[in-house]
Amino acid sequence: MKTRVISALILLPPLIFVLVKGDFLLALLAMLASLIAIYEFTNAIHVNIDKNEKYILYFVTILNMAVLYIKGQNHMLSIVFLLLLLEGFLVVSDKVTPNSAAYTMFTYVYISLPLASIYAISKYHGDFFWYIFIFSMVTDTMAYFSGYIFGKHKLSPKLSPKKTIEGAIGGVIGCTLASVVYATYFHKDMILPILIFSIFGSLVAQVGDIFASAFKRWTGIKDYANLIPGHGGILDRTDSISFSTLYVFIIAQLF
Repeated sequence: MKTRVISALILLPPLIFVLVKGDFLLALLAMLASLIAIYEFTNAIHVNIDKNEKYILYFVTILNMAVLYIKGQNHMLSIVFLLLLLEGFLVVSDKVTPNSAAYTMFTYVYISLPLASIYAISKYHGDFFWYIFIFSMVTDTMAYFSGYIFGKHKLSPKLSPKKTIEGAIGGVIGCTLASVVYATYFHKDMILPILIFSIFGSLVAQVGDIFASAFKRWTGIKDYANLIPGHGGILDRTDSISFSTLYVFIIAQLF
């Protein structure tokens, strides 16, 4: 616990600075985090991904961030299609197995796309940026304390034994209240839609968190890496917000 706290105290100030500053620093951080997380993930899972597939993931991740930074968010889907087309060609030409291609696509959508979306939300939908952390962190914190105090019924015994239904409800309530408070300052004319979106946002965050836990159980590991003392690897810190980030990015497109 001591190591965990010390690491957090050292890393949080520069991280908050980059998140607030945004622009190039955030784009660079998101890209580097994606590359490291891809390395951690492909080394941890049981599926044998072709070595060249890893290089393709690195290249497409860098390409996506470069296009996003220079040209804007409208080309993100084009990059996904480019990767899908490339993987299809490799499978048809018998260069890689369908299994390897499927996991390459999944890795990009699960890791690279959400981290790129963090930058996209910050640059093009600034007021929505902090909903990422409200949906994930407030939900997680309130779910923990609600579950600790009131928890009796298991939410997902096999995948996440400590999570309870009461905790999940507390997470939704806490997230909704925090979102409404935030909306009164930045989205006064959208309080009702934000209230509705925050309820679903909290549920999305909790599904994403359990999904992340399920993947770790499947791989039989506690942490993807040991890069950050007491916290594991980059992916250990970002996997639980993948769903929330994509959800906020989609919602931001509507306004």
